[in-house]
Amino acid sequence: MTRRPSHALSLFSALATAGATAFAPPLAAAATGEAFGLNLVVNGDAEAELGAPDNTKIVKPTGWTTTGEFTAVRYGAAGGFPDKTSPGPASRGKSLFEGGNAAKSTGTQRISLAAYASAIDSGTVKYALSAWLGGYSSQADDATVTLAFTNAAGSKVGSAALSPVSAAKRKSVTGLAAEAAGGVVPKGARSATVTVVFTRFEGEYDDGSADDISLILAKKP
Repeated sequence: MTRRPSHALSLFSALATAGATAFAPPLAAAATGEAFGLNLVVNGDAEAELGAPDNTKIVKPTGWTTTGEFTAVRYGAAGGFPDKTSPGPASRGKSLFEGGNAAKSTGTQRISLAAYASAIDSGTVKYALSAWLGGYSSQADDATVTLAFTNAAGSKVGSAALSPVSAAKRKSVTGLAAEAAGGVVPKGARSATVTVVFTRFEGEYDDGSADDISLILAKKP
């Protein structure tokens, strides 16, 4: 599924002025070359495959290097998963990411920023990291998203993180809420690694949920 954000720059403004929950994650195809305003995360919306129909199946999503049982699951799948009426993205497609039958599951993508090197080193590139994160009912299972910038030598030069959406924040309702972070891409950054971590705290299934995971770059005005 390919969707281009219609107002990428206004989203950066909203993030800066209104906070994370006001930042609605846009979606688009992963970019090649210097392409600002596009989502650089491949298959960030879990729509490359139709997700699992229940909590016994695992569907490994395209574009992600995974551990544990990181899986795509259908909205409304049997077993109490978020459905089309649950809190979450307005345009949510058919599937989302879940942690599977494992204590911890991860999905990782390493994104080359080489095409943006000149602009990054001039200090004129902003980034916006966003996702919808959540869980099941009153259970504590959760999802986090982290971003690490590394230079050409592989050394970390910057980072960001999206906090998990706790059961208390969800008011013990199954569903997802928007989280976002942003800033200036560190000078010298040549790659960005996005990692999603699902952690199980109770039960057998890791009920952390995530959807619409996005990393977008924009030029500073």
